[in-house]
Formats: sequence, C-alpha cells, structure tokens
Amino acid sequence: MNGQLVCLFALWVAFSAAELIVTTKNGKIRGTTLKTGNEPPVEAFLGIPYAVPPLGDLRFQETHPTEDWEGILDATKEGKFCIANDFLDNADAQSEDCLFLNVFSPNTSGNYAVMVFIHGGRYVSGSIQLAMYNPSSLVAEGVVVATLQYRLGPYGLLSTEDLVVPGNAGMKDQVLALQWIKDNIGSFGGDPEKITIFGESAGGSACGLQVLSPKSAGLFRAAICQSGSGLTPFSVNRHPRRYAYQLAALLDSSVSESTHDSAQLLEFLKLQTPDAIINASLVLATVLEKEDGQPSPSIEVDHEGAFLIENPYETMQKGTFNTVPMILGLVSEESLLFMNSLEIIKAEAERLDSEDGYIYPYDFEPKNPSDGKEIQQYIRNIYLVPNGTFSDNLYAVVKYRSDDMFNRGVIKHAEMQSQYADVYFYQFSYKGSLNLPHEDLQGSEGMCGHADDLFYLFDTEMAAQMQQSDSDRLTLKRMVRLWTNFAKYLNPTPTPDALLGNVIWPKLEKENFRVFNINRTLEVVDNPKEETYAKWSEAYYKWNKTPFITF
Repeated sequence: MNGQLVCLFALWVAFSAAELIVTTKNGKIRGTTLKTGNEPPVEAFLGIPYAVPPLGDLRFQETHPTEDWEGILDATKEGKFCIANDFLDNADAQSEDCLFLNVFSPNTSGNYAVMVFIHGGRYVSGSIQLAMYNPSSLVAEGVVVATLQYRLGPYGLLSTEDLVVPGNAGMKDQVLALQWIKDNIGSFGGDPEKITIFGESAGGSACGLQVLSPKSAGLFRAAICQSGSGLTPFSVNRHPRRYAYQLAALLDSSVSESTHDSAQLLEFLKLQTPDAIINASLVLATVLEKEDGQPSPSIEVDHEGAFLIENPYETMQKGTFNTVPMILGLVSEESLLFMNSLEIIKAEAERLDSEDGYIYPYDFEPKNPSDGKEIQQYIRNIYLVPNGTFSDNLYAVVKYRSDDMFNRGVIKHAEMQSQYADVYFYQFSYKGSLNLPHEDLQGSEGMCGHADDLFYLFDTEMAAQMQQSDSDRLTLKRMVRLWTNFAKYLNPTPTPDALLGNVIWPKLEKENFRVFNINRTLEVVDNPKEETYAKWSEAYYKWNKTPFITF
C-alpha cells in the first residue's frame, strides 16, 4: 500500500499492543486486538504457519504439516501472500513461503461455531489481506473466522498427470490448513465440530471441490459456495500435462515431451525464477483461454493422498462425496464484472456472431461433430430472437457469459447435492454504494455483478472510505446474519427474525427450485435462471459427450 492508503488503513483498523497469547499443538502464539469502525474488538492472530514452506524440492509438490516452534510465535502482522499473476507489480508482498492462515475470535475462551474462508481469484490471484477480508462483522455475530492462503497458478496447480507432479498442491494446502484448524481452533474459542467452509468465485469452486474430495472428509460439517462450485467449468483443467509443457516451452523453446520426461521437466521448472514463471503463465492465459490456458485443479492418477481422482460430475452422480449441508448461490448477473466496458462487450458480440465464433461452452464436446452448426444455432436461440445477432442485443452477450462461466455449474451442483443433504440456494441482487462499477446495458439496469456480495460480508478498506446508506448497512447485517446462522445452526433462518423480514429460507427441492432473493427486501422466488438453464440442460444431455466433467 502507498503512504496515503497506509494512513487510511490505520484510521479504519486499530491494533492493540495488549498481551494476548494462546497455546496450540505446535506452540504458543501471540495475537493482537483488532478494532474496526463501530464493530466490537476482535482477538486476531495473523500469519500463522500451517505447513512447511513449499520451497526447493517441495516446489509444485504437496507439503507437510508445520513443525513445532520454540518460544512464542508473533502473530500480530500479516504474512506474505502467495505468488500470483500480479507478481511482477507486487513482488515485495509475495513469496513462495506463504502458507499462512489468520484466525479472528470474539473471545478465545468461548466455544463458537467456526467459519473458514477460501479466497477467490481464478486460482491465479488473490490473497487474504485484511484490507479486503476483514471479518469483524461476522465475528460480531458470535463466530470464529479463519482465512487461509494456498498456492496459486503453476505453483499450486501444475501437474504432469503422473506421480512425478500429481497436481493439486494448492488444494492439498487447503486440506492442511483445514486440518490445522480442526486440531487447534479450540485454543482460539472455536468448536472443532462446528466448522463451515465458505468461499467466492474460485473460492466457491474450491469449497465445492473440498466437498467432493475424500481427502477432506471430516474436516468440516457444512459449506457455502458463492458464485462457484465443483461443477463450474473452470474448476477442472482438462489437459494439465499439456499446460505444463507449454509453460516450459515458453521459458525454453527446446523443452518438449520428446526431449524432457516428467522428471526432467520438473527439474527444469524448479530452476526457473518466479518472474519468468509468471510471465509465461500470463502469456498462456491470453493465447490458450479456450484450451486450458489457465491452471486449475485437475484429475490425478489414483494414489494415496490424491485430492481428486475422477470427474466432479461423476462423483456427484455416484453420491460418493461429503454429503454436508450447503448454501450455494449466484449474483443477479455474474459476468458484469468481466464485461465491464462497451468495447469488451461489442468485441465479444462480434466474435459470437462470426461464422466460426466459438460458442460451445468450455466443457462441451459434441458427440457427433456433424451436429456442430445445429448446436451453435440452438445456443444462439437461447438468447436471441430468430435471425437476431449478439451485436444487436449486447445484454444477450452478458447473459450468455454469466451462464457459461458460473450459472449452469452452480445450479447443477445444488440440484445434485440436494439429493443427499440440505441445500439452500440464493441470488444476491442488491445494488448499493458498495458494489463495484459495471456497465449498465438495456436489460441489466440495477443488477449486480460477480464479487459484489463480498462487500456485504467483509469490512473492506474500500467500504470504510465510502458513504454508506442505511440500506447498505441493512444488507450487510442481513448477509452476515444469514451466513453465521448457517454456521451455527445449519439453517440460515432457523426461526423468524425481524432483521430478515421474518422470511423463512426453504430447503431446495428437486422439483421445486425455490431461491432466496437478497435485495432491498428479502423474498423467496422461483429460480430466475430457470429459462436458460433448462435449455442448456437439454443441450448437454442431447449433444454433449459423456461422461461429463463439469456442467
């Protein structure tokens, strides 16, 4: 942060130097008291190491639980963040030694339900910096909150599709963090039998995959997936070995499968600098977007300690996953965050309208290639009038991209999970002063975009600098109450509550997809995405190859 932001941060958050020490299984930890705005003081422990630093031979590999320490660990300052795709601009704040977590408690002598947050960022960016993810409002409702960091991009998701680099190191980081929390959260006033994981975007995807992974069994009792799930297309990289070699070839054009086996490739990549690796990954993201150009979790060869060994959709079909209660949901128009200028939207419209415009979803491969033109026309007809074009209906571009990136996968995950456990589905529709700026198109006026819901759960530095309305503050209080109720009671509305308008949020039923709509008022509505979702479902089951990977 620059000097001005540091001053603003100091005004917004105050730290107390009072002695605050807890004892964990690894040793003693010194924390601090955090005071944010008008919220009650929070007992905060920052930068706690939960794993052995993944350096040297552990680069790209699963690491191990942290070792015990002597004396008192100072946990009064944030640790370094994991190397992300903005490393070239923010190198001083990032490191490969980044496997830290933060814990925030109302009182370390309590016995509170626990919420563990997994941040988003498409698995290539993001962190748990306090300026964005200060959970003081959540803690004020009587829960302990932990936030965790995990390796991103190639560092966390590289795979050679064999036992040399099995893959999913970043997802296994999350498991190690959850295990550390399970083992130690009692020292911070948390109940280890009442842990709920929650996350947004890639964090929602990660929570969904944790639900599907046998490696995380027993580490949490509930999950909240916001704008992402185990079935969103970006949750799985279909060709991780190809990605690994393409990354290496950008670093040295002589590297290929014919010249380097998996072990040689690993040794080559271990010698590369972070800026070189990030540069190469940024190039791949632009030239291979539709061909697994972004690192994501992947299917591993079956071995002891694997995180994911089969397609998420197949796991859900079989019911062989952690059948925990869940909240899943979306914002009213997810892609508004990404389609954030007329130039971007118009360029996407032209691409979709072109003769060879790639309109198949990321995870869609026709059973019969000769059906291609029929399928593409069917997809266009979901959003356009007969003979219409995307260039003449720019809002149709936004709707298409929302469905393509997020809506289908989240809804399908909710449907399938609800056959085994209680599921509550929501749509966040509130547009207030804390929302990010979006392009208003005819048809999208008043809608909110991807990540807007986060600003009504966490006390962000940005929000502290803005003039909030009564409606903004009410929406934040409602979101916080719903989420913490679920963590405490496995039900977001266990009893009528005046703050929530006495509205009861019903469980999802397969034949009656009812959605809790969070807007200026709270109400239960029929699925707002049903019309396009039903047509997409028809296309998948009619034309897409099976077995499905995601949806």
